[in-house]
Amino acid sequence: MNIWYEAHVSDVGWQPPVENGAIAGTVGESKSIEAIKIWLDGAPSGVSVKYRVYMQDIGWGDWVIDGAEAGTTGQDRRVEAIEVALLGASPNLGVVYEAHVESDGWQEWVPNGSQAGTTGQSKRMEAIKIVLAYT
Repeated sequence: MNIWYEAHVSDVGWQPPVENGAIAGTVGESKSIEAIKIWLDGAPSGVSVKYRVYMQDIGWGDWVIDGAEAGTTGQDRRVEAIEVALLGASPNLGVVYEAHVESDGWQEWVPNGSQAGTTGQSKRMEAIKIVLAYT
């Protein structure tokens, strides 16, 4: 099973999908992620990925699953934080992810359902890496 994701980046648009820990977004270009799609390839029946983003001037959006768009396009709104979790997976399988944030750089990796990025600080999330993790 692999985890895939793609980011919609300001002044760039949708980037090509990446998988398993590769960087989606940009580093060192002062561009914000505006939306993201995440999905699983080769997942057993009943296993999904859910996620939501914290958006500029909006706050937390609704949870979406399996490749749906979280965030906005065409509104010039930065994503500031994200939460990602697996649904229906065995207890020893989860997801970990790390955000690259304006003026902070790469944050620590966070597990299943935790917040990566910032809220209430008006800082853009510029890039993300996501991997599946077995405990």
